[in-house]
Amino acid sequence: MNKIAIVGAGGFVGTTLIESLVLGGHTGVRAVVRSYRNMAGFCRWGNAVEVRLADATREAALADAIAGASAVVNVTTGPPAGIVQSTRAIYDACRRAGVPRFVHLSSAVVYGDVEQPIDDDAPPLDKHWMPYARAKAESERWLRAQTADDLEVVVLRPGIVWGVRSPHTLGFARAMARKSSFLVDGGSGVFNGVYIANLVAMIRAACEHAPGIAGFYNAGDAERVTWREFYEALGGPLGCDPGKLPVVSGDKFPWSLGAAIDAVQSLGPVNALYHKLKTHIPDGLKAAIRARLEGAYSFERQAVSYAATASVDRELWHLQRVRHKLPVNKFAERFQFVTPVSFPEATRRTIAWLETQGLAARRPIDTAEFSKASNA
Repeated sequence: MNKIAIVGAGGFVGTTLIESLVLGGHTGVRAVVRSYRNMAGFCRWGNAVEVRLADATREAALADAIAGASAVVNVTTGPPAGIVQSTRAIYDACRRAGVPRFVHLSSAVVYGDVEQPIDDDAPPLDKHWMPYARAKAESERWLRAQTADDLEVVVLRPGIVWGVRSPHTLGFARAMARKSSFLVDGGSGVFNGVYIANLVAMIRAACEHAPGIAGFYNAGDAERVTWREFYEALGGPLGCDPGKLPVVSGDKFPWSLGAAIDAVQSLGPVNALYHKLKTHIPDGLKAAIRARLEGAYSFERQAVSYAATASVDRELWHLQRVRHKLPVNKFAERFQFVTPVSFPEATRRTIAWLETQGLAARRPIDTAEFSKASNA
């Protein structure tokens, strides 16, 4: 069986991809991580996962770590300043190690608010307020300019990766449980999301397909879902009625002190300095600062009353302003791919997970169904 190396394997998408590969019976799984502390999570897989240590920005170390792989997947995370550097390093390491395929994860955020219908091959925005989006766009442009015949490049462009264990979903759920969330223009914008299991299935297809599939592909769920529909799907178990959330206009961003600070931080030099300083702060001190900002622990996860006015996050405001769903038919046709998990089923799984997090109200056990399953 072909060997797949995952660079950035310690993150949310990486660990989920490895879990899918191992449980699916794939025997050639290699996790490439940048620090020893990221190795611990793979111990549960025993010899099923080979773990290598390499910095994603160091070509030589990467080449050694991925040698012998038939496909390399880039799911690295980190400060925007390192995104382009790591993309180039991984690409060059693939060529140096003789790896035939490079699967790179970009982001749908490169298209901003998607105010007009676009296809998979449309170029990213030239300018974007968010450093992360600018870095992802620059990485896409650089990869598109490469013409090496010995390396097939597949770029997947996922929207909001949501579902079980998703940091995005946890943030949405906490805000809904606290009744402090908001809806832009009543939630009429398009939720350009991809359920984590669907994204993992697309990555696996990109790794395992026969040659001749190089290109750029949007990665998303099959259904067109609005933000109002997404909030309604999760809101009930979270004790949140989306109809009672504050409505924010999508015409003009409502600036606040917090948003202004974020805007300053998004400036290139300031953002680079911010992330550089973060790397020098001990983990214990980071945890203490985070705990102080979050305040005292509350056993009551769901608030009683709704916020009268919303504290509007700039990134979420832009995400809710999206007007068009990014098409995913190119990937479906090229790979003969059918999305494995529907939106209703993905919602059911996500709510079950949120129950384990103490956010969603636990549903009563269907004793008849439990008895039937026990006797099967």
